[in-house]
Amino acid sequence: MANEHRDVIVVGGGIIGCLTAYFLARRGLKIALLEADAVGSHASGFAFGEMGVLEGAGIPDPLLEFSLWSMSRHHTLSMELKDVSGVDNQFQFGGRLKLAFNESEAASYQKQLEWQREVKDLDVTWLEPREVVEVEPQANPACLGGVYVQRAGAVEPYRLNLAAAQSAEKLGTEILSRRVTGLLTEGGRCLGVTFHEGQREGQREGRQVGRMEAGAVVLAMGPWSQEAAAWCGIDIPVTPLKGQILRLRETSKPILTSLHYGGSYVVTKPDGLTWAGTTEEEVGFNEDVTPEARDKIMGDLLKMAPALASAELVQQTACLRPLSADGLPIVGRVPGWQNLYIGTGAGRKGILWSTGMSQGLAELILDGSSQVPGLEALNPARFQRD
Repeated sequence: MANEHRDVIVVGGGIIGCLTAYFLARRGLKIALLEADAVGSHASGFAFGEMGVLEGAGIPDPLLEFSLWSMSRHHTLSMELKDVSGVDNQFQFGGRLKLAFNESEAASYQKQLEWQREVKDLDVTWLEPREVVEVEPQANPACLGGVYVQRAGAVEPYRLNLAAAQSAEKLGTEILSRRVTGLLTEGGRCLGVTFHEGQREGQREGRQVGRMEAGAVVLAMGPWSQEAAAWCGIDIPVTPLKGQILRLRETSKPILTSLHYGGSYVVTKPDGLTWAGTTEEEVGFNEDVTPEARDKIMGDLLKMAPALASAELVQQTACLRPLSADGLPIVGRVPGWQNLYIGTGAGRKGILWSTGMSQGLAELILDGSSQVPGLEALNPARFQRD
């Protein structure tokens, strides 16, 4: 099978790779997805999964419409993928509370509300402390108030990744354990990839390199996208941003409205555990969990929800998100190449933006243009020097 010609090779089994493979396979293309480890085994499978449409890089300009479109597409896609794969990714709309604990934070949040209240499809309001506790009884009554979003989307990331992979596979996509080592090229065309079999860790030197040919190649390698820079001959400014999450078992009432403060969050998930996070660590490709991160997350958690002081720590996880130099995703055709594409760099918003990034990539490959709003702002050419 390795020497057969495919329509598209997708490199990477995270959510971008799996969803892109699904969208392409749905249009009848012959796809091979190559993953060095296991599908959903890195950031896509360990993310929090709530969709902060109104915050972060590129919000409101230029990515508000892109973010809103992506969240809406998650809603329809959850049913679509369940029909194909049988896997429920547990998409739901829920409340989201961003707490303020000093006057400066409160003033800043209320200033942002001037444009947030005008956003279609979202009901965004300011709550006073009494109203905060009415909405979420576990919230700290010492807060000065908070911004309440009533229809924030959320999904279970590993289930999403699994549903996308299995849906792509049921539509004919081959999912193979391969570590891609380079590109097959001819002038400005990418003819395919070279690879080793097996996983990224523990590779033996001197193994015979396999090859696979295709009409187009998609690089969806997450924080490992920098490896592909040498293959492409361009700058791909993506670095790993480590994030750690705690999963807790608590005996008091669950937190049904997610609480947010200073980049951290806490909510009780469908699995019955309360998830709290997160960190932003620039430590290279180190995925070890640390007591320092645990203590930092617990400190933020207890500020948001003091009643969780007795919660039992069940699991601590770490993952590496791909962060671009400007915080915005990198999506589109690689400059200087006719049929080589890339999708990466979404940082902490990879789950939210995965629908827009992946459907955008599929449309660019199939149609030469995309109807996903805001995709033009993500063109990889923005990083290239004249």
